[in-house]
Amino acid sequence: MANTIILYHGTIYEFEKIDVTKGKGNKDFGRGFYTSRDIRHAERLATRNKFIEEERLALRGVKENVTPLLYTFELELDNLSTVSVKEFATADREWMRFVVLNRESKSKIQVHEYDIVIGPTANDNTRAAIQTVMPLTKGQVMSDRAIDALIALIEPDNLPGQFFFGTQRAADLLRITERRIFR
Repeated sequence: MANTIILYHGTIYEFEKIDVTKGKGNKDFGRGFYTSRDIRHAERLATRNKFIEEERLALRGVKENVTPLLYTFELELDNLSTVSVKEFATADREWMRFVVLNRESKSKIQVHEYDIVIGPTANDNTRAAIQTVMPLTKGQVMSDRAIDALIALIEPDNLPGQFFFGTQRAADLLRITERRIFR
């Protein structure tokens, strides 16, 4: 199993099979299923989503404890040759343009042709950073100057990498090895 890597997904939802259509749009690499090699990052996301969901329920007058879950997956690297993969080694201009394209897309369908995208994670400040920089560049967000400003604002090098699975064919390459509740 030397060509196998372990990936993690933190969530508040139980599932037996990944469904990429359940993913939210306007994320770094588009609508799909996201994983990380960093277990702590996945746990933080699950905890964050737990608190967001509990707040949402509380606004409706519902007091409910939401359970954070951590899924562990194996991915056989040899299988990557069967799908289209884009990898960003660093948070450079090409990566930032790709993130902006996906985060700002109004389309219901994927705006790129990749089954899997691997690269740095943009953080929660990304949307605000894009909205701040766009007016300053009169919509020319693709200019090098604007892209450099966005990268500086979100500091992606301080965040873990992510593996995005944008098609069901790609997500089916993941094998669930564990699902556990954590506190």
